[in-house]
Amino acid sequence: MYEKEEQKLTGFKDRLEQVALPLEAADGAIMQGLERAKREKLQARAKRKRTLWSLAAAALIILTLVTTIRVSPAFANAVASIPGMEEFVELIQNDKGLQGVFENEYYQPIGESQTIGNATLTIDGVILDESGMNIFYTIESAVEMGDIVIEGPALENQQDVPPSSISYNHPITQEDSPRRYSDILGFTFQDPVKFEDLNFTLELPIILDGTKFDFSVPFTIPENVKPSIVYEMNEEVEVEGQKFTVKDVTIHPLRIGVRISFDSKNTMKVLQFEDMRLEDQNGEVWGSIMNGISSRGEDENGDYVYFLQSNYFETPEELYLRINKMQAVDKENASLVIDTEKGSLINTPKDDNLEMVHSSRDGFELTLKTPLEEEFNFGLGAGLTDANGKKVDVASEGMGFKEDNIRSWTVDINDDGYINPVKMELFAYPNYINGDVKIELKK
Repeated sequence: MYEKEEQKLTGFKDRLEQVALPLEAADGAIMQGLERAKREKLQARAKRKRTLWSLAAAALIILTLVTTIRVSPAFANAVASIPGMEEFVELIQNDKGLQGVFENEYYQPIGESQTIGNATLTIDGVILDESGMNIFYTIESAVEMGDIVIEGPALENQQDVPPSSISYNHPITQEDSPRRYSDILGFTFQDPVKFEDLNFTLELPIILDGTKFDFSVPFTIPENVKPSIVYEMNEEVEVEGQKFTVKDVTIHPLRIGVRISFDSKNTMKVLQFEDMRLEDQNGEVWGSIMNGISSRGEDENGDYVYFLQSNYFETPEELYLRINKMQAVDKENASLVIDTEKGSLINTPKDDNLEMVHSSRDGFELTLKTPLEEEFNFGLGAGLTDANGKKVDVASEGMGFKEDNIRSWTVDINDDGYINPVKMELFAYPNYINGDVKIELKK
């Protein structure tokens, strides 16, 4: 019953996190924010080396602030019973699936540590299912931590670990404890997997106040995963002339994956499902992921997977997949083509809402005008290639706010001799089609 309020609060939080603050007006808090932005760019570069799917950069580095959204008593009691877990509450309180994990004791405490110099990494606990692994960890230092950068986390096992996309929160030390930092590493596997060997190693390089620490912590998960629940669907639907097939819905403890294929005859490319959700017979909603990976790019079969919060531990009498609003653009305009040396936009959506601010071989800045009535909190692009089809090294990209309906989108490029013009496939764009899809999930 509070879904709309939650979405509004989350959208407002996202806007606050991306506000560009003027340096001239900087006080202590503003300077801290600017330092966060600088560290975010460093993180984005390291993270891309591990990311093997085309995902929104915004989904890979998540900024989490305290949000006044309800926490169920069962969830609060479950977390309170685990020593040290109170520090993680604000990171998971907006995800019904994670709340259900704790309420049903599916979280597994670990407690393995490694100390290097004046810093200690502790793996507090783990949530593992066939879709991925969430690792709850704490970094403590014998001295005050003024600056911390997380670099390319990796997960190792005797069995091959599927290619993984990784999400983690921006490294901000706790205000009341500048020597302690807690966070969640979220590994989302490209392919579902059940590990026979439950002995893992977390490789986590960090830079703490300019000093490099290469942590490598072995840990063993006590119990294996609960089986996923698969609903075979194969339901074709149509929204404003665009057809797609919902192939299946897979419910894991950590997340729900909705696998979709699009009709090749569609005139538009569907980018993002802004209003996809599971809903039971009473209208209870399990919506999109708010603190982790939200989607997986096209696989070898041409399918896409979109992730929702999990209802794994719920047993509703009826369960429906609902889809209403989605982003879509004409196929011929589904990519940006830019000559960075001439500063020209060669191909864009035809609504004239994108404008070039400046460009050079080191990158470019565009402004995007969005409808006043719409909230748009996405990065625009996914992957950059040059005129020869060679991948261009993107150092960082980010979306900021200039005015209520004007976004600033900046892409920094490591110039490796690429050939203009460069091309970037759109990941999201504020052009919408609307429908009313309702499919019942049946075993």
